[in-house]
Amino acid sequence: MTKNTQRRLAWGAAGLAVAGGLFFFLNRPRPVALVQPVTRDVVEVVVASGKLRAVRQSQVGAEIAGVVDTLAVSEGDTVKQGQVLGRLRLGETDARLAGAQAALRAAETTLQGEESQLVNARQETRRLRELADRKLVPAKELTDAEAAERFQVSKTESARARLQEARAELQQVLPEFGKREVRAPFDGVVIQRLVEPGQAVTSSTGWFAVAEMSLTEIYVETDENNLGRLRVGQTAIAVAPAFPDQPFAARLTQVGPNVDSDRGVVGLRLVAEELPPFILPNMTVDVNIEVRRTNGGTALPASAVATQGPPSVMAVVDGRTVRQPVKVVGRNPEWVAVEGLAADATVLRVIAGAREGQRVRPAPAGAGRPGGPPGRG
Repeated sequence: MTKNTQRRLAWGAAGLAVAGGLFFFLNRPRPVALVQPVTRDVVEVVVASGKLRAVRQSQVGAEIAGVVDTLAVSEGDTVKQGQVLGRLRLGETDARLAGAQAALRAAETTLQGEESQLVNARQETRRLRELADRKLVPAKELTDAEAAERFQVSKTESARARLQEARAELQQVLPEFGKREVRAPFDGVVIQRLVEPGQAVTSSTGWFAVAEMSLTEIYVETDENNLGRLRVGQTAIAVAPAFPDQPFAARLTQVGPNVDSDRGVVGLRLVAEELPPFILPNMTVDVNIEVRRTNGGTALPASAVATQGPPSVMAVVDGRTVRQPVKVVGRNPEWVAVEGLAADATVLRVIAGAREGQRVRPAPAGAGRPGGPPGRG
């Protein structure tokens, strides 16, 4: 055999080896991540964002016009019903009130003096009457004492009448004086201060906006497609983004009643079971409303279940993929509860892009690629 022939045979053998290797490489089973069903609870939730707001909120101000004199509270302050929040500056009313109060005090003092004099006059008349009966004093002395008593009775009645007049005058001034004060309509929080000292106001000017935080609701909006899954009474977990580690329980109290057809959303109202202390009016709140729960069912990672069209998984039988229909009975972004799948079945961790009939082999654990071991959720 010549050298050229030997060289051609060697090159041919090498070519066959390369072709065989290439054929094996191209046709070897594809490594994929595989999973088996697990038994777990699958909770389906509707997620929405909105804000916490007071059910009752009111603007308050003075009943009459004037100039703001003092403001006793600021935004964020907690107030009690009837608490004075601010006052108007009313010089004439202040003077009238001071005069009426002074007149009342003077009338009370005068009446006390006249009543004391009347007691003395009656005691003197009684003493002289006893002496006159025993002929120990002249009759004229008793007559003069009785006249003095009648005169003192008249003076006392006049003082009592003046006291009533002073009280009536004060009662006329007090309502007008009270109108200069702005008081809290209920227990709550001052969420806005609308005026400043020295500002001229009318009877229609709002001074403060007060929210009653004992009656609050969480208002959120969600896609109208969720309407079929929402029911009054469903429980929820609410979280304020500013305090993500302090969630609190809430309950769905109202769905709708109207749908915003322009945006395709519906409003939801929830009530917190107990408000945490950090809550403020109009604070942003995220809610997760539990709409369905599958307890102790057969579950797979969401990536393993195809839900476009009839739900199915890609089972692995004898090293090849086989599409298997399943029934979805619950789902959330991480897990899907299914029926119709054997507990010992093996399926692709990621069904996207898989074709039926492919030869596959388990990928090495911890390969760090899409379709790795399912996470916890």
